[in-house]
Amino acid sequence: MGYWSELRAWLFKDPAKIIRYLVLFVCCIIVIVQLYECFSKLDNPPISTHSYYNLNETIEMPAVTICREPPYKEEELKEISGNTCTHPKYSSCWNFYPYDEVPISEFFVNSTFNETETFYNKQYGLSSLKSNVEITTSTQFYRGRCHTIRPKVALKRATKTSGYSIMLQHHVPKADVDLDKYEARPGWHLYIHDPKENFTEVSMKASGRVEYVFVDIDEEIEIKLQSQYFSNIPTKNQYCNKDESYSELKCGEKCILQAVGEYANCSGPWLDNDIKMEPCNSYKSIMKLIGEYSRVYESDDDPECDCDQPCESRIFSTYIQNRKNFTKNVEPSSQIYIYYTTKLISMMEERPSYDTTQFIADVGGSLGFLLGLSVLGLIGILEHITLLLCGGVIKKMQRSHEKRTKMNEEVDKGSENSDATVDIATISKEGL
Repeated sequence: MGYWSELRAWLFKDPAKIIRYLVLFVCCIIVIVQLYECFSKLDNPPISTHSYYNLNETIEMPAVTICREPPYKEEELKEISGNTCTHPKYSSCWNFYPYDEVPISEFFVNSTFNETETFYNKQYGLSSLKSNVEITTSTQFYRGRCHTIRPKVALKRATKTSGYSIMLQHHVPKADVDLDKYEARPGWHLYIHDPKENFTEVSMKASGRVEYVFVDIDEEIEIKLQSQYFSNIPTKNQYCNKDESYSELKCGEKCILQAVGEYANCSGPWLDNDIKMEPCNSYKSIMKLIGEYSRVYESDDDPECDCDQPCESRIFSTYIQNRKNFTKNVEPSSQIYIYYTTKLISMMEERPSYDTTQFIADVGGSLGFLLGLSVLGLIGILEHITLLLCGGVIKKMQRSHEKRTKMNEEVDKGSENSDATVDIATISKEGL
């Protein structure tokens, strides 16, 4: 009872002091929380996005991947497989296939269209020069053999004549296009993407950076390009790869096809060349491979692959300027123009929105507003803390300094007395 009585008496004696202590305690808690947030933002700063336009002296064209529809030669499929076959996805193509006589790779080569059968002989590259472009070929299961055009030079002009001018020849006459003979409308699939990326028909997260356009047979189309550049910053929560040659599409495709090949325990011509597995050589194995690949191809879920996002990426947006009938050639063909009308590029960059200067300002604001601290007050507090922690050492040093000073003064005084005695003796001697 004595303790509580004394406490109650102390409280009633000076209640204003209690209120002062409570307010100080609450402010200290708030300051600690705010300081923790400031240090957290300094360690992992928030990101802000800045967008602007940049006018370049030169501009790079995208890569254009061209796939035919229908992708396979039906007569070749039927002749090699020995059965009715319109597409390798059907089991009828593999029931009577001569596995011991014809390799599956040869089956896909002979039943798809090569570069000569795709591009018309009047096809030109950038600025009307074939030497300015490079054409590579890839085999896809659903799209057949696709051809990718990549630029070898940067453009100094943004005009229709300096862009891509591509003439394609088809095997389906225009009169047969509207018939119900084909599963999909005959024509051309155009995929416009970053030149460092390889085209893949398998859908994944990185496929969102690929632009798509369908071109009809006997059609002339003009496609205007607009380039967007994105620059991301790696953070603790989201890492990105800074390597300029890194391709998320290549990484994802290799991961998916490796999993498909391991599931079927054999490989096919449309799988990645780095997948070291024996080719499928039986009806059971090839159908298992096609079934697993079809499941992945038709799935809407992103594959579980450990592929980093690139820190720098580009997206090429397309705008159809003109579409009309192409009547300058007798054969079933199409004319495609892809070009820029301006060298203006849209830039979007991520930047840290918190630095040391803002950290100092936040800390100073929290301490000054909530605790009433100023620079002079902080100096006084530091002086008191220093005296409290090092007071004994400082006093000891002061005593030692005072003692040494006193001894020096005594020595100086004795020296002065001896000098005065010598002077008096000298004067007396001169007087005599």
